[in-house]
Amino acid sequence: MTKVKNILLATLGTAPAVITEAVDLLREEGVHIDGISLFLTEDSDVRDSFSLLAQHLPAHDGIVWISPIQIGVYTDIDSTQAAAEFLQLASQYLKTLRDAGHRVYVSIAGGRKAMSALLALAVQFFGAERLFHIWVPPWLEEEGEIHELRKWKHLPEELTRKLHPTLNAEPTDRPRLVTLPVIGLFPFLEDIRLALTEQGEVPRDIRRLLRENGLLTSQGEVTELGRLISQILESVEGLPPARQEECKVHIAPHHYKDRLEKFAWQLCGRFPFITEIQSGEWRSGEGKIKTEPPNRIRIFEPLGTDFPLQLILTTTAKTSGQLEAARRAIERFLKARR
Repeated sequence: MTKVKNILLATLGTAPAVITEAVDLLREEGVHIDGISLFLTEDSDVRDSFSLLAQHLPAHDGIVWISPIQIGVYTDIDSTQAAAEFLQLASQYLKTLRDAGHRVYVSIAGGRKAMSALLALAVQFFGAERLFHIWVPPWLEEEGEIHELRKWKHLPEELTRKLHPTLNAEPTDRPRLVTLPVIGLFPFLEDIRLALTEQGEVPRDIRRLLRENGLLTSQGEVTELGRLISQILESVEGLPPARQEECKVHIAPHHYKDRLEKFAWQLCGRFPFITEIQSGEWRSGEGKIKTEPPNRIRIFEPLGTDFPLQLILTTTAKTSGQLEAARRAIERFLKARR
């Protein structure tokens, strides 16, 4: 399988057309997207939007790698904790994709405003090939919504026309890709991390930057916001790189197979460094996450309250440090969902 190089990472709301338009507009500039990862809420219209794209893009554009990244909320990011979790997840994806050598194109045209703002902030920390928005004329915007697209479910040619409006039109009558400026902080991340963990000597300009943005007090002490950002940077540091091809899931046949598969695919979507998941037999008394060098993690976890499981995760980890960082990330996720 050809290694994925150009990845579209985007927020998805109830307008699937902003994703197909992004693919078309990037192709117009000579950039052919190989894989797509989409941040989405649990809202039913958003999930329907993803399902439509998962069916349409392989057939129309030959893009078979389309991964959902479920953020675990139904509507908007409505708390500081939820915002921190999304920023951590977005940062994790950007860092691991770039560490794997992929070129990442980031669209913030869809989804909730808070998701878009936090994804743009993650780009400032960990960089991307491009950060952009999709502008469409008002009359086209309504046509790209899922409630309109459902009407054409049984008319594939018309559905394709709605998802791929012509680019051979006047600028005011066609979609446009709007590149957004980014001030990259990546070269300063180590100094920022040291300042927020109160370690070592940090340049005066970095401390001033952190004070002006509310991460340090005027006396140089770390604020609550600073500690939050520090935790996010620490959690992302050291993670294994993203996989080069689609995640594989192998669940043994039994009456809990559907529940296991759903959970396994959720893990694949959440963690881009997982390459394969297999089911295993539960061992009495187990109830933890274990690393198994060089690159495996075993999860012994009750699924809900009635069904214990073992899943064997193969990762891209190359070192013991990367494997341990992956274990900690998965453990935090499991604790949050209990």
